[in-house]
Amino acid sequence: MSKSTYTHILQTLFLLSIFIIAISAQTLSITVSNGTIFGSFCSSPFVNVVAYLGIPFAQPPIGTLRWNAPISYNSTYPNGTINATTFAPSCYQFGSFATEPPPYSEDCLHLNVWAPANATQNSSLPVKVWIYGGNGYEGSSSDPLYNGCGIATDAIVVSMNYRLGPLGWLTLGAPLNFTGNYGVLDVLMALQWVQENIASFGGNKSTVLLFGQATGGLLAHILSTLPQAKGLFSSVISESGSGRVLTTSEQQIANGNQFVQALGCFNASDVAGCLRMQTPDQIIQATPTLPSILLYLPTQFYAHVDGNIIPVQPLATSPKVPFMAGTCTMEGILFAFQSFTNPLNVTSVDYNNYLNITFGAALVSNISAIYPVSMFNSTVAPALYAIAAVLTDAEYACPTRRALKTSLTTQLGTYTYLWNHVPSCPWVSGITTDLLSYLGATHTSELPFVFGERLGLPQPNGTCNLSASEQILSTEMMTAWQSMSINGYPTLANGSKWLDWSQGGQGVLVNVSLTFSTINRTQCDFWDAIQTVTTTTTTTTNNTTLMTSSITVVKISSAASYDGSTTGFILATFFILLRI
Repeated sequence: MSKSTYTHILQTLFLLSIFIIAISAQTLSITVSNGTIFGSFCSSPFVNVVAYLGIPFAQPPIGTLRWNAPISYNSTYPNGTINATTFAPSCYQFGSFATEPPPYSEDCLHLNVWAPANATQNSSLPVKVWIYGGNGYEGSSSDPLYNGCGIATDAIVVSMNYRLGPLGWLTLGAPLNFTGNYGVLDVLMALQWVQENIASFGGNKSTVLLFGQATGGLLAHILSTLPQAKGLFSSVISESGSGRVLTTSEQQIANGNQFVQALGCFNASDVAGCLRMQTPDQIIQATPTLPSILLYLPTQFYAHVDGNIIPVQPLATSPKVPFMAGTCTMEGILFAFQSFTNPLNVTSVDYNNYLNITFGAALVSNISAIYPVSMFNSTVAPALYAIAAVLTDAEYACPTRRALKTSLTTQLGTYTYLWNHVPSCPWVSGITTDLLSYLGATHTSELPFVFGERLGLPQPNGTCNLSASEQILSTEMMTAWQSMSINGYPTLANGSKWLDWSQGGQGVLVNVSLTFSTINRTQCDFWDAIQTVTTTTTTTTNNTTLMTSSITVVKISSAASYDGSTTGFILATFFILLRI
């Protein structure tokens, strides 16, 4: 090799290295008002997406800021930069079914952003903001099921942490005036951060989809109705969570007073000071454990109507943006199964006991007439499936229908789906492949399809890949969600617009493909005739632990009947960590 050729090669390599450094600097760092954020590339196959993880959006809610509204993070990052290559700690988890591993911290109000590596401030890409579920007690934006890499190839994706359990929802009356609903305020502040900063990542702050699942779906529905959320997002998708009636301030204050007593602060000269001196472990120990079977109304620390942050029941108003809400056909089987010591041995007596404890003696005969155990005689545990059917409709399908009805009043666009596909891969740890056919289309099973997690399931280290037809189905789901963020209405991959729910209850039935169909929720006529009141007392039997509730019957429609075709239940004999 001649000297001139060698010199030319060195010069070429030098210029190439300068180019690579320039490209890396462009794609792996973003500058906002607080300083420079350094991210990292997603792993294969999404190597053209950059993740910026653990970005603070609020000051740490510790000390005097514990049980106060969040305050915007308006400081300069230390040394003007932040290494956003790992997730921040999760907020503290509560209850006996915590799904997220440590570390935990009260300093948890951080968010994550995923963006295409080639995005610039002029890209004006649609934005999708995710809210996780967990019954207000558990959950984290770092959960691998919510990895944004797969849906950020042509959009900006954001997820945030919000405070949980009593740290997120504790409500106390005068003179303390702890407002509660801090979790709602956290999400609102994260959305404000998006408005102020997302253009730096290449996002369009005018096309923001807010979407969530379970409690995240409930919060998305609540936020869609709030006047103070106007302009923070342009459309909403609520997965398995919309339409529930919220508790009142009086109910939450009663819960809060019991909590203060449990911490030994009730008679303190400075109650607020006593509460803020408690360690997270002490707070966790004083927190009541949630019942395994969810009730019609959340009865412990949760979002509630306070007349200010949440001025009225979400069902008493309507979403102020285009709205989509849907459910899975087998939501309730997971909750029913984990609620009994011996689920295969659940009997009609257990079923009636569940109805009596949960809904009150006055409704047992009415509910069992709509959901007779005999309807499920073809299963290995008919009484268990009857409970699962009640759970699915009372907790998910019928509240969702109520939310859809309120959305119709705005005529901004109302859409629904029924997820009826059984995944061929486990999507969370704890599920094995041989159990999938027993689970059916159950709670959370749509999420890997929505997030484009097609390979290596369950994330992050699984070995199962979705089938070719399932990958096409995932593309359809991603297309619909992307279209909601851009247009305010969902479309199929071929560009066809989804039918509006106002057109005879039309929605999309999701099997191995998407088909337009009337989503039959006629059994909800029965549940719409029942008004829940309150739930406070814990009752223990030899086979289950439940909270006692009282129910007021407004009316019972004699014509109401349960359409068993909308919910098929098959038992899975295993324990699963749930994201409720």
